[in-house]
Amino acid sequence: MKVKKQKLMTLILILVSFLLLSSPFLKAESTEQNSQPELSQPIVTVKPIPPEGPILPGQTFDLILELAIASGYHINSDKPGDELLVATSVEMKEDPFVKVKEIIFPEAKKKKFPFSEKPLSIYEGQIKIKVKMSLNESFKAKNLNLEGRLRYQACDNQACLRPMSVLFKVSLPVTSN
Repeated sequence: MKVKKQKLMTLILILVSFLLLSSPFLKAESTEQNSQPELSQPIVTVKPIPPEGPILPGQTFDLILELAIASGYHINSDKPGDELLVATSVEMKEDPFVKVKEIIFPEAKKKKFPFSEKPLSIYEGQIKIKVKMSLNESFKAKNLNLEGRLRYQACDNQACLRPMSVLFKVSLPVTSN
């Protein structure tokens, strides 16, 4: 019985030693697979630019979204050219008085990267997206508060990050004249 207990203790000691010695390698491997770079600045910022002057109920207006994409990165266009990549998109929060008529993306650049067999359609630097909307003629308030979300997938020249979103808000003056 004493020999059996001693063998069991030796086996447990070997197993614990193995786990303790191999855990740094396991931890390093798991963080490599799931890690995203720690960024001090966002990769993409969104600045909503309202139309010049107040908007009129019953009329169409344009909201411009000015995107600044960090140096060294690009984002996929609204039609990236590869079904595995996430297209840039804009969604506006539903409002009973507002109808989104059209979202107009700028012309994208075609560029070849080491991680893709064919050139991809991308945006880099600063771009502007136009959101054409109409305001219902029954709208009576002095301000129209809009909210939306930009969804994008950023990449550097070697690989792409997971898709991300940026929320934006803007208050637009409304006139009855």
